[in-house]
Amino acid sequence: MVSLYPLGGLFGALLAGPLAIRLGRKKSLLVNNTLVVAAAVLFGFSRRAGSFEMIMLGRLLIGISAGVGMNIQPMYLGESAPKELRGAVAMTSAIFTALGIMIGQVVGLRELLGGPQAWPLLLASCLVPGVFQLTSLPLLPESPRYLLIDRGDAETCLVARTPKSLIYSWHQVCSPGS
Repeated sequence: MVSLYPLGGLFGALLAGPLAIRLGRKKSLLVNNTLVVAAAVLFGFSRRAGSFEMIMLGRLLIGISAGVGMNIQPMYLGESAPKELRGAVAMTSAIFTALGIMIGQVVGLRELLGGPQAWPLLLASCLVPGVFQLTSLPLLPESPRYLLIDRGDAETCLVARTPKSLIYSWHQVCSPGS
């Protein structure tokens, strides 16, 4: 059962590249978050249903989501950030992954959510960041690199919905010479 998570991660990592090119970075992350929601629902109701198969399928789905997310999130962040902030912004994905692992270890202690009655809640807690990203990501623009290179849409790249103070930086990111 434990090995389904890394197996899903392998499948997700293999899917990430084609998914990012076909759907774009933003839409790929949105599709990815639907996997997180589906896995959280499976985890949350597995005890009530008395089904370990729901946990197995949930682990596979969350593994696929992790594989896709660990590839596309840094790609999206790095391509969307202004040149001056690109390195720092791209590192936030790794920093928050490490922070999430630490929080998961602490919350998984028997005294918190690691007890026999609370473990479905612990497994289903992946719903919180998944729903947050699912609701906030549509408010952000698509990656300028995807718009320019993969879709060939320079005008949309330049007119990306950005704050006025970042227009110059977005123009630098979108210009073919950079």
